[in-house]
Amino acid sequence: QISYHHGKAGVIWELTVLGFMLKVGQDVREQVAGMYWAKALISTGLAAFGGGFLAPIIVGHCPIPLREETFAWIMVFSWYVTHHIPLVSATWCRIAQSGPGWVVITICFGIFKTQQIVGGIELAANAIDAEALEPHSRHFWTPAAGPFLCGFLSGCGGAFMPFDKALKPIESGKNWSVQSSFLATVLYFGATRWFNVATLNAKLGICLMRIFGDLFPKTRTTIMVHLTGIFYMMTNVRPAAADS
Repeated sequence: QISYHHGKAGVIWELTVLGFMLKVGQDVREQVAGMYWAKALISTGLAAFGGGFLAPIIVGHCPIPLREETFAWIMVFSWYVTHHIPLVSATWCRIAQSGPGWVVITICFGIFKTQQIVGGIELAANAIDAEALEPHSRHFWTPAAGPFLCGFLSGCGGAFMPFDKALKPIESGKNWSVQSSFLATVLYFGATRWFNVATLNAKLGICLMRIFGDLFPKTRTTIMVHLTGIFYMMTNVRPAAADS
């Protein structure tokens, strides 16, 4: 197992986190423009860590940004660089929107999101295994509901925060963050628990899926339209809200 706290691996991981936070800051740049600075900072934090708070709390664990507060300070730094340094913020905005800059931070985003999802799944699985107050399920030897929920929220929990957004991100079923989080959770859990795929291989697979989807949105949309069409046809569920 790789240690993220020492040596080159630690530095590379922290640079990846920085790329992720800069991508989040850029993504919500227009959304928080004109907000009071504290509200803008918190909104950026929710976008970055919403799932990182929700998933651990569900299973009674310390949220990720509090357990590894380096992430929180990198987020603050990224928010400040994105909005509040004369000339630097404008220059960074142009770099982030350029081809090479956008590709780099998008790859970092995909890597960190994968880590969040896998972390949420494994955290829930371990927490359920260690639960001693209540008897475990007689029918499900490998718990799935908890890992599914925590993995899903780890990947897209920020989309539902603040909570006045309610369930808007899933009203039409076309939010890529929601779709990719659901698919990644199901694919990783199914591959590692039901087909004995090595953890790192499953992790690499869902990471590449997320990065590919982010880098090639038109191709992604075409694929997802076909996949969801097959799903709706097979299950006969309603494809979207009548007014969406």
